[in-house]
Amino acid sequence: MKNLYIFIITAFMSLLNINAQAIDVVTGLDEPTRIALNGNHLFFAQHSKISKINITEETPLVTDVIDVNEPNGFGLIFNENDLYISKTADGVIFKIDITEITPTLIDVVTGLDFPNKFVLNGNDLYFSQSLIGKISKIDITETSPTVIDVIDGLNLPNGMVLNGDDLYITEFNGNKISKIDITQTNPTAIDVVDGLNKPVALALNNNDLYIAEFLGNKISKIDITEATPNIVDIVTGLNEPIDLIFYGNDLFISERGGNKISKLENIILSTNEFLSNSKATLYPNPSNTYIQVSGLIKTENYKIYNAIGTEVLIGTTSNNEKINIENLANGLYLLAFENRNTFKFIKI
Repeated sequence: MKNLYIFIITAFMSLLNINAQAIDVVTGLDEPTRIALNGNHLFFAQHSKISKINITEETPLVTDVIDVNEPNGFGLIFNENDLYISKTADGVIFKIDITEITPTLIDVVTGLDFPNKFVLNGNDLYFSQSLIGKISKIDITETSPTVIDVIDGLNLPNGMVLNGDDLYITEFNGNKISKIDITQTNPTAIDVVDGLNKPVALALNNNDLYIAEFLGNKISKIDITEATPNIVDIVTGLNEPIDLIFYGNDLFISERGGNKISKLENIILSTNEFLSNSKATLYPNPSNTYIQVSGLIKTENYKIYNAIGTEVLIGTTSNNEKINIENLANGLYLLAFENRNTFKFIKI
């Protein structure tokens, strides 16, 4: 019975993934590339400048932050109010203080070879030097940081994300994801998954690693706990997705070829969340008029999603309180709580 339950849940999640659709957030941009979040503001690199939008606005207004005169793209990452910017063609990492009315570019380190994406681990800023196949790092607390090479011999390393001590890296020309243990003195790259189509950026949510496949024009994901991860397509039909980042349950995507920022809403539900160890239970199931959950220890916020992943109902409930589902169409639904407890139910 447990295996049948897992099969039903996995099949349902596959249905959600297949039907995921990207929603335009802001269009008419000039080849947007890398993105970074600071509070509610999404900063992004355009052809020769850094701009931002407030992603909580229904129709976000693009505000220019600073001109940087760099046609070949950037890396962006925040350390509190300091935005670090890599100018790839110039081989320079700058920073600006975004609290300034007119920010000034301050040199952090120069003489690099196509510096690209960033990862921050404490005071250590890791960055890919794509054209020479290296990952390097600097200590951002130093007045004149010394560049320390971490690993070389990679095949056009690009996007990175850190999970504990494991640094996951996209190898653009290798069409694969590899990883290294950053605690090792001389790390060795271990292949995680291959068969991708020019992977360029990564975002991690729990055990799910989301991948922007630049020439595949899609976002895919793998479960990093699997010995041989299976690649699952999340959304296809994008236009040169080049960066991605989570904001709550939403995944924001920079589409360079589409000249826009798009997003996928409420996509972080995973099979593991269905198999929670919580003693909470949902009943009756199936149901025509209402559902209720026993075992809740406090009032919880919830959302209900239909079979294509669209949010159809939100609210709050407490232990054994009835949730009215009379107005929902018949079919399969997910009830998701903020505490990660998630339940499948059928409306009949």
